[in-house]
Amino acid sequence: MSVRIVDIAKAAKVSPSAVSLALNNKNGVSAQVRRRIVDIAADMGYKSLPGNPYLVNENISIRFLKIAKHGHIINNNHNAFITEYLEGIESQIKKRKYKFEISFFNQIPVEEIVASQKETAVDGLIALGTELSTHELTLFLSLSKPVVFIDTCFSFSAFDCVDIDNTDGVFKAVEHLYLNGHRKIGMITGSRDTRNFKMREFGFREAMEYFSLPVQEHFILSVDPAFEQAALDMKKHLKKGRPLPTAFFCLNDIIAHGCIKAFREHHIRIPGDISIIGYDNLPISGFSDPPLTSIKVSNHQIGSRALEMLAERISGSMAMPENILVAGSLVTRSSVKTL
Repeated sequence: MSVRIVDIAKAAKVSPSAVSLALNNKNGVSAQVRRRIVDIAADMGYKSLPGNPYLVNENISIRFLKIAKHGHIINNNHNAFITEYLEGIESQIKKRKYKFEISFFNQIPVEEIVASQKETAVDGLIALGTELSTHELTLFLSLSKPVVFIDTCFSFSAFDCVDIDNTDGVFKAVEHLYLNGHRKIGMITGSRDTRNFKMREFGFREAMEYFSLPVQEHFILSVDPAFEQAALDMKKHLKKGRPLPTAFFCLNDIIAHGCIKAFREHHIRIPGDISIIGYDNLPISGFSDPPLTSIKVSNHQIGSRALEMLAERISGSMAMPENILVAGSLVTRSSVKTL
């Protein structure tokens, strides 16, 4: 087990906060106490010492938890998306020389996942929280190690979270449609409940209000977020023969591609008859027919920042939990028509 801040504090007979201040070269402890703490830390094998900008410590071990609670959102279609998170994490892992491992959990109760982590010899966890609820996050409070969640963000969570700025991304999508002349804009939501989906729905209504566009409830349709089921659900909507908007914002790319499949089977042209914007900018979106305009998530930056936060949490240099939102960018392709 690697040396922790609390271990050094006990040996030096000082508080963990004093150790954190000393090891991070911050004011608050005398020079004499700082030298004593640094010497004790070095004797104990703690390598994250002053002058080391990356908190290098070959004894620290980190684990990434890929959690697919039901698999309707986290599935094979998102492997490339998650790989970018891992690349961001690993970019910081290499700088610090930490040990790194990945665990996969598919359709396993969250209680069992948490229980499986209680006796593991790792110093910190980064968990993919896409499909998790607020209640399920609180289950991780029983762990005696720090946890940082990515791809979700709860303002009242006791954990550090790093997520995409969903409302900012949706605003960019609606703005793009507005600037291309669209005034009847609808939204295709996901029938599965996630924090990101909720924030994107909120962001859509907020953006529509900003551009003084009425939200027409009959232009808001719900489908399953899995590709094939999304196509089937959209077919059911289309069979009702209701009028359609000139453009749809879809909560993610998989929903968008499933709906495009249904539109094509009903001889509705994209973007000739209706324009589509997705979210996540999955690799397939650049090669689909038509190539899909989408919001690119800054996955690499999110993963990198999550590891930085975890390193700070392990070192004891962080106090209160932090929620960090990282902006995305609009990738324009040919699924939007200029009216």
